[in-house]
Amino acid sequence: MTVITEVDELVAKMKNNIQKIQNMMVSWEEPLFERKMRPSFPDDLQQTHESLKMPRIEDIKNQGKEIHKALKDTADHIKPNKLSIIWLDYQSYVNSLVIEGVTTGIIKSMSFLSDQINIPYNKHHGYPPIFDIRVDLIDREVIFDPSIGNNSKANGIKDILQGIVDDFISLAIQVPRLDTGSGDYLVEIKDQYVIYGAM
Repeated sequence: MTVITEVDELVAKMKNNIQKIQNMMVSWEEPLFERKMRPSFPDDLQQTHESLKMPRIEDIKNQGKEIHKALKDTADHIKPNKLSIIWLDYQSYVNSLVIEGVTTGIIKSMSFLSDQINIPYNKHHGYPPIFDIRVDLIDREVIFDPSIGNNSKANGIKDILQGIVDDFISLAIQVPRLDTGSGDYLVEIKDQYVIYGAM
């Protein structure tokens, strides 16, 4: 009975720590972008996004530390051989849960932004345009201010949207991997593509 009780307590501790990790990651699904229900000047929208992004990113970093503490708490209770295949597999399992949480967070933010710049979606929901852009006719040429695409000042609509998307992807480098001691991140970002680490 003593052995069974100890095993039961260890299993309960492991389950509780996994549940704690999963509960923390639920907040990552909230889009890392907000819009006002009126057109915004591009600079205003960018500033609003920055003010929202910074505390959210900081929260995710702190939750990443809590996730590492939860895994350490499990290790402190079961006292595994840190080099054993069973423990390494368990670390990999927990790591894969966190990768899934980060991936879901990125996808939710991407989907939300995609909807906000989708004309049929906005018309269907009665939403106004997201940007307020000035249009001039100069020498019979239509000029947008700021420009719709990229520009040398990096304040074009495409520049702004790309910056927001980059912020979404940056979620992947806020939580160090759980299955290495090197401080590597969950994923690697190269040339604006997310490359998932081995699980």
